[in-house]
Amino acid sequence: MRTAVYYGPGRIELEDWPIPEVGDDGILIKTRASMVCGTDVKTYLRGHPMFKPPTVLGHEFSGEVVAVGSGVSAAKPGDRVTAAPFINDGSCFYCKKGVGELCTSRRLLSNGAFSEYIRIDEEYAKRGLVHLADDTSWEEGALTEPLACVVNALADLSIGAGDTVAVIGAGPMGILNAIMSRSVGGARVIQIETDPLRRGIASSLGLETVDPAVCDPVDAVRSLTDGRGADHVVLAAGSVAAIPGALALARPGGKVMLFGGLPQGQMASIDPNLIHYKQIAVYGSSGFTPEDFARAGELINGKSFDLTGLISHRFALEEITKALDVASKPESVKVEIRFD
Repeated sequence: MRTAVYYGPGRIELEDWPIPEVGDDGILIKTRASMVCGTDVKTYLRGHPMFKPPTVLGHEFSGEVVAVGSGVSAAKPGDRVTAAPFINDGSCFYCKKGVGELCTSRRLLSNGAFSEYIRIDEEYAKRGLVHLADDTSWEEGALTEPLACVVNALADLSIGAGDTVAVIGAGPMGILNAIMSRSVGGARVIQIETDPLRRGIASSLGLETVDPAVCDPVDAVRSLTDGRGADHVVLAAGSVAAIPGALALARPGGKVMLFGGLPQGQMASIDPNLIHYKQIAVYGSSGFTPEDFARAGELINGKSFDLTGLISHRFALEEITKALDVASKPESVKVEIRFD
């Protein structure tokens, strides 16, 4: 099988690997679509402690089950599926506290999705496999994983109908946060983005946008909320400098979600009085639980919204290095690896 093998920063080689043996408890999935995640880009450019080379990257995917073992009941050949890149064990301290996304005993996929085939076992499938509807495209199915991250984050905010949500950043995760807040939460969403291409994509999806180069986002949000500020602020841009602005955007008693991953070792300078006197609650979010992943699958299958407009570029697996380079630049939103 064709497999893109990561050997360290800036080095990925396309190799021919053996197709995994199914075994009695195995489920063999032929990859149909795989998305490039920001984590893939960061790992490719500068390495990542979670991914020791040589390894296979890619964890946002969909595919078709082509073979199952004799002891498998969770799937059958011909099923259209996606699988979570990890599952929590359900028994560690954090799982028992109801925050399984912090599990200390995660199980990971056997290999990444920048490969023609992926094998999972029956036990993994019971918690990490989502079946796709016949009318769910491969592209839509591959967006289940990033949507699950958003499902997990927004659960902490408890967004309600009529709330105002300011989302900083219109990359793929920022737009997903905005779409979810509007479509599922019933909120008014204001997307704040400096890049004109990304702002244009957000606008094409019906989202209200603000260009910080044209007007102060704090003034813009307050003018739309009778001077109060946003009920919820989602920081979906990997910028330490944006944290003070996120706090300033929130109304008294509001909530701020630090969603986007920030560079390691960088420190933010904030005015603690913004949190203290305004009684702002600050949250962090990373990852998801199997329940979040299943919920994301329900939203995808239920056609709650069309996410394919997020895909700005498409490449074949043979073009993996070009795909990663494009995904690292602001002119891209979501980059797809196609397996035709």
